[in-house]
Amino acid sequence: MGSSVETKKAHFRTLDSWRGIAALLVALFHLNLYSAVYPLDFVRNGYLFVDFFFVLSGFVITYSYGDRLKTLDDLCAFAIRRFGRLWPLHVVVLLAFVAAEGAKAVMATRGASFYLPPFTGTNSLDTVPLNLVFGQSFGLVQHLTWNPPSWSICAEFWTYLVFATVLVVSSTWLARFRFAALGLIAAILAASVSILVLFSQHRMDASYDLGFVRCLYGFLVGHLTYRLFQVTPKATLDSRLPEWAMLIVIVEYVSLAGRGEYSFFAPLVFAAAVFVFAFEAGPVSRLMSNKVNDWLGKISYSIYMWQAFIIFNFVDRPVSIVEKITGKVLTTTEGVSSALGGEAGKLIVLGGHVLPILVTLLFLVLLVAVASVSYYLIERPGQKLFARLAQSRWRNSPATVRSVGIAQ
Repeated sequence: MGSSVETKKAHFRTLDSWRGIAALLVALFHLNLYSAVYPLDFVRNGYLFVDFFFVLSGFVITYSYGDRLKTLDDLCAFAIRRFGRLWPLHVVVLLAFVAAEGAKAVMATRGASFYLPPFTGTNSLDTVPLNLVFGQSFGLVQHLTWNPPSWSICAEFWTYLVFATVLVVSSTWLARFRFAALGLIAAILAASVSILVLFSQHRMDASYDLGFVRCLYGFLVGHLTYRLFQVTPKATLDSRLPEWAMLIVIVEYVSLAGRGEYSFFAPLVFAAAVFVFAFEAGPVSRLMSNKVNDWLGKISYSIYMWQAFIIFNFVDRPVSIVEKITGKVLTTTEGVSSALGGEAGKLIVLGGHVLPILVTLLFLVLLVAVASVSYYLIERPGQKLFARLAQSRWRNSPATVRSVGIAQ
């Protein structure tokens, strides 16, 4: 959103807060540590919160840019801004993964052994260029690579371009048709849903293969949600019931959806949630309006992007070292599957109840701390740099643009 938005109430503070919480829930979903929260269905199905990011992205991008993308210059400036919002942090985290893999290679020459040899499997060097150009969600490689969650960033970037192109084409070549944009968006939305339903092997849990199509689905639903919000009187949801009801629906839906056919409804459920909480008219919104949640929302992109690196190198790796030194078995592969793969394919079983919860909390604290530093040192400078580049193409745009989607 532009700086002018910050002077208005409708800067969606509650939605920002939900984004931070959703990022932490995705991190908990990826954490392969058995604790009291690990077996909860709500946590085990946490992959669905990526669809919340996509819906929110479509909602806020439409709010920020929906009426400003009319020319090719607008599209170019928009693309530069969005690239600058996503790519700097993405490439820094990628380089961190490459550096860690290089350290493994050095240690391997000195006799150390690893669950996976350096620069093999998901961390093969030949997939680095694919990651650099946001190419990891089109099925070009049949597995996740390097920073596994980054597939969604790739999908978001190309979805931004599709959306912006639709608006520009509708404002130029198809300007004579009143509902050209809506017609194109409806067609793309119908196609994306059809492709997912017909071809996704893991229902809504598509990533390296149909991740782009999954993002299109959620993003365009988010776009339509904003258009509905735009024409809905605020007094419509000015009560406590809708927010509490929506909270219950989210918990129940995520807990029950799993990876079955009901998972295809995730963008619709999260669209309802975004619509309700965008009004900020109930007690849940008031409870979430605090500095802690504001900060989590602000750094949620860094939370999302650093989670796998921290799990691999500050959770799994130390546990492997302790196993080798003590000879005690702290992990199991029986009945375990992980969205991250690699060493995270093993479930860490520390035993007891208190220690696993403490380690889980320490992981979350470390993740938030790293994300906070990352926000100041990487995200903000990168965004400002590319905003200056875009300014020369889009001179009437604000100097800063507020966060959207996964990228905060």
